[in-house]
Amino acid sequence: MGKRKSNRKKKSGGGQPRNRKNYGTAAAFITVIAMVLVGVYLYTKPPGRATASNPAPAKGQLVENRPVLSSALFSGKAALAYRYAAEIPKVIDSQFCYCYCKKDHGHKTLLTCFTNMHGSKCEVCMEEVIYAYQLYQDGLSLDEIVVAVDKKFYRPYKRHS
Repeated sequence: MGKRKSNRKKKSGGGQPRNRKNYGTAAAFITVIAMVLVGVYLYTKPPGRATASNPAPAKGQLVENRPVLSSALFSGKAALAYRYAAEIPKVIDSQFCYCYCKKDHGHKTLLTCFTNMHGSKCEVCMEEVIYAYQLYQDGLSLDEIVVAVDKKFYRPYKRHS
């Protein structure tokens, strides 16, 4: 009787490696399936952020059709803002100007401020352009830039007296 009990233990012990082998095969199969699914997802998902090969659309159909004044006419921060506005006109044309020149001066977009001298005299306009340009350089999409600029510069409108 003692031998039978010990034989049974050996048989049940001998069955465990088969179960481990089955678990190993199943785990490998699940891993392969997961890798295929992740690969398909990464290949087919739309790009969420702009990259070096997919930057924000800096040029295209503009609301403001007048050319940006040359940055050579200005110095310091104003020259920088005019240069940036000329480099990424579509991005700047997509921005609302939070100095409220649309209401006060009839401007179309932030880009309008840089088709005349207004942009060189307005700290809000210059700061908006410089910030939008930095976001563009960081690879954000046009929509992400618009949201970030709105979030940073929004303030309630106050009529100038």
